[in-house]
Parts: sequence; C-alpha cells; structure tokens
Amino acid sequence: MTTFRKISFQIQYALIRILSGFLSLLPFVLTLRLARPIGLILYSFLKRPRQTALENLRLAYPTEKSDSEIKRIAKGSFVHLVEFGVEWLRMPRIIREPSRYLVEVYQKEKIYEELRKKRGAIVLVCHTGNWEIMALMGGMLVAEPIGNSVYAVARPLENPYLYRYALSLRGGKGLRTIAKGGGVRETFDRLRRDNAIVCILVDQRVSEGSVEVDFFHRPALTTSLPVIAALRLGTPIFYNFLYRTPDFRYEMHVEGPIPIERTGDFRKDIQTNTQKFVSRIETEIRKNPARWLWMHNRWRPRHGAKE
Repeated sequence: MTTFRKISFQIQYALIRILSGFLSLLPFVLTLRLARPIGLILYSFLKRPRQTALENLRLAYPTEKSDSEIKRIAKGSFVHLVEFGVEWLRMPRIIREPSRYLVEVYQKEKIYEELRKKRGAIVLVCHTGNWEIMALMGGMLVAEPIGNSVYAVARPLENPYLYRYALSLRGGKGLRTIAKGGGVRETFDRLRRDNAIVCILVDQRVSEGSVEVDFFHRPALTTSLPVIAALRLGTPIFYNFLYRTPDFRYEMHVEGPIPIERTGDFRKDIQTNTQKFVSRIETEIRKNPARWLWMHNRWRPRHGAKE
C-alpha cells in the first residue's frame, strides 16, 4: 500500500467515525428523514449508477411500470441506499441500546429445531433491508441466546481501517465473517464442526461457483453454495427478511426450512433449487421495489462473455 493510499484510507476512516458520532446524537427519525433529500441529490448527480438503475428497472418491468413509475422507483432505491448508510453509521448506538431499535426475530424457533440435528443452518438474505442490522439481530437475538455462532459470507472492504471497524461492529454481538474468496471450505467447516448459522446474500452476482437462473426475466449468476450444502450435508435452508416498523424499529421474519428437491441428478437439483430461492427473493423485491439496490449491476455475464 502506498503512503498516499494509506493516508487516504485513514482520512476516510476518520470522517466516517466523526459522522457516526454526530448522527448518533441526532434523533433517529430525523436522520432517516435526511436520507430522502440526500438520496435524491445522489440520484441527480451520479450519472452512471442512475443509468444502471433505470436500465435494470426497464428490463425488469418491461410492461408493468410506466416510465414515471420507473424513475420513482429508481429515486427510492437511492434513498434506500442512503438510509442503509445512516443506519450503519448509527450501529454503535444500536448495539448499546438494542431494545430501542430491535423488536424480534419471528419464527426463530424453527432454526433452533433444525440446529438440534447438528447440521448447521443457512439463512438466505437479500438487499431489501439493512443486511448489517440483519446480521446484528441474527447474532444478538438468534445465536447468542443459545450459545451458538452466526457467520456471514462477505467481501472484505477495500479500506482496511473501515473493514476492521465493520468487523468490530459485527463481532460486538456475536457475528463473525467468512471472507468471500475461498469461503466455501470454511462455510462447510462451520456448518459441520460448529453447527453454525451461516448467512448468505443470494441477490448478488457471483461468478465462481455459480449457476445461471432467471431473475426478473433475465439470466443472473447466483451462488450455488446453499444448495450444495443442503444436498451434501443435509443443512436446512431458511429465508430471512427485515422490515422497519411504523415506530422506526426493526423486526425480522424467518421462513423455512425450505423443502429441497432431490432427484438424484446433482446438477439439475442445484439449478432447480437455486431458481426456487431466487424466485422467492424476486417476489419479496416486487412487494416494494424501491427498497432494492437497482444500481447494482446484477445481470453482468460471465467473464469473457458478451452482453
């Protein structure tokens, strides 16, 4: 790392910590309301992400949405991204005062029932809510009460100082991280040896170890890790969705265990079950499409393939 790059990362980290401290002093409702004008400003000035969001939405809703509706959803997606940032910056306070912010994880008993079988559990999550708060609630309200471990498969941040800070926030209530690069082996180890809960985002593009499924009428590369764990280890799979309540708190809802189709044809079973997972995520996104990250280039082809 060059000296300039190191100093740049340190400045970024310092600014984030200062902003986090400042926002933690403001009423939570006010900080969330500030997200709307900031999100609309970002929508106006960030040309490439705006174009990506609009293109993705037009392809996802070719006939269902008018152009004005498409633009409204895209703007809402930028607001959602800023809300995520505001919530993440307030994480230290949320950790200190969880009862003020967190309601409950509903149906978590279903996860407990499956953990008694000692095959671990995989929880599928998506970007319709704040995945950092999901991780916090998973550690604090699901794993910690039974003395279990919860892990999240995640890509390290480029800024090492911010990444260590993010890991400290997650680890403050029991969440541990599995690095995405080479994370398959560790995920299997945690499921087998630790009977752990592993959280996996399934609405991101994954090139390695992926299968191509239909997502909003378009082929999308999606991780096959959850299905492989279910087929080889018998690991149960759950969906997990986060919702903000009218009083600006958070509740999570668990669905599952998801029935896994087993025909004996390994590749076919991976394809069929992964499609099932992604279709359920798509259904959730369609409930409120503005709360998904449409500026993410989810539908890029494999390396070397042409658009």
